[in-house]
Amino acid sequence: MKKLLLASLLVLAGIYVPLVQSASCQDSLKIENLFDNYFREYLRLNPEKGTELGLPKESPYKFDRGGLNDVSYAGINANYDLSRKYLDQLKGIDPAKITRSQNIDARILTWFLEIQLEEEKFADHKYQIDHLFGVHSQLTNLLTEYHTIEDIQDAEDYLKRMEKIPISLRQVMERLDAQEGKGIRPPVDIIERVIADMGAFKKPESKFNLLYLDLMEKLAAVQNINRSIRENLGRKARSTLQRSIYPTYDEFMMRLRASAQYADSLPGLWKLPDGDKYYAYCLKFHTSSVMSPKKVFKLGQKEVKALQKKARILLDSLGISGDTTFGALMGQYRATWQDPYIKNKFYYPEGERMRQMVLRDYQRLLDSALVRLPEAFSYMVKTPVTVEAVPEHREGSGLTYYEPASLDGKRKATFHVNMGYIFDKPGMPSLLYHETVPGHHYQFAVQQELTQGRMFKNLFFITGFAEGWAMYVQSLAEELGWLPDIYARISELNSQLF
Repeated sequence: MKKLLLASLLVLAGIYVPLVQSASCQDSLKIENLFDNYFREYLRLNPEKGTELGLPKESPYKFDRGGLNDVSYAGINANYDLSRKYLDQLKGIDPAKITRSQNIDARILTWFLEIQLEEEKFADHKYQIDHLFGVHSQLTNLLTEYHTIEDIQDAEDYLKRMEKIPISLRQVMERLDAQEGKGIRPPVDIIERVIADMGAFKKPESKFNLLYLDLMEKLAAVQNINRSIRENLGRKARSTLQRSIYPTYDEFMMRLRASAQYADSLPGLWKLPDGDKYYAYCLKFHTSSVMSPKKVFKLGQKEVKALQKKARILLDSLGISGDTTFGALMGQYRATWQDPYIKNKFYYPEGERMRQMVLRDYQRLLDSALVRLPEAFSYMVKTPVTVEAVPEHREGSGLTYYEPASLDGKRKATFHVNMGYIFDKPGMPSLLYHETVPGHHYQFAVQQELTQGRMFKNLFFITGFAEGWAMYVQSLAEELGWLPDIYARISELNSQLF
């Protein structure tokens, strides 16, 4: 009865503690507090993550909704210090005195903190500019895709974040200087692409800028904000763009042009100081495997050989064979797609009609996969998922991606399809299964729905667990016959090998 009363009080306080008779109540409470406090402190250091997760305002986990992450060395070091602090606390927990569930999650958090601290010696190895996930695209995406507006305070927070964009850009420029002092500079192609993206962002007048248009669209959807207030907020946004953001973008692009003069065209990590060690670290981070790069490479060779052997049988059944390289055979196979009599089996017609057909067919594939999900899993996720086009301002990234639902339920789980591609139909099932079900959506939805109140586990969507799971379920889909025809099978092999 006392344990039940204690649990009730903790739930009311926003802390969930699973009760298991064999575990020490004191130690169980201690580690639950550790899990909970780590998440709270992480959010204080990384407010962008709170917005990305979609934490509701009434959540007990508070963060600065008008703040941005500190990406200076001071901010980066603060995150390392946080990891050290909680790793030390975890070492003080006796595994024999906590529940099995708590032991599992303690091991997860330990791994996450250790892998973060292992990165510390490579803090400058990750390029600070990146056309896919660089500061310019991340901040734009934060505001347009994640920052919701339901009242005036949300709008004021939006403007606060806009005002802080120049601070983030200057922090990145300082880190660029430090990186280049160590001989670390991205390839010239990346630099030039970032310059082009930033130039496109600031090219239109402020009244046509993406951030201004996004703010005004969101404000228009809020009924209790009158026109006068909306116009005043809009004027502040345009002023911030013209007075602060645009000039800092010019400064940043000038800095990048200086870097481009000394940049090479070599993309490999091997060119960086201790690049081989950094490569091994990246491999461990993204796969959670402790295998050496050489062993992974040999395993990959073995798997590729096995896949090619199966694919040659399929190609032979289509009359494509010969004593030549596998790449040459695949080239012959892809050439058959251009046959005007069967081309419509592989490609969509160009124009607006293509856009509609692609989204429709992806949705059909998704619907059919959801129906068949019980064939592979006993737990059926409750979080819905839909198919939408990638926002136009992100098409240039080339990304097609999945985005989990927000924790407040206001942002749908979405498979974003990049309409900048020329779509081939055989490759669509494999990609859809990987990104939605039984892949990323199933994985993330299960994680959100079954977190047992331990919110820190929502921070792990970006780790190697994600890709490892998705690759497993993609192979599972093939074993279950979810790739319905020979063309899809061969295209899947093609996407894996090339």
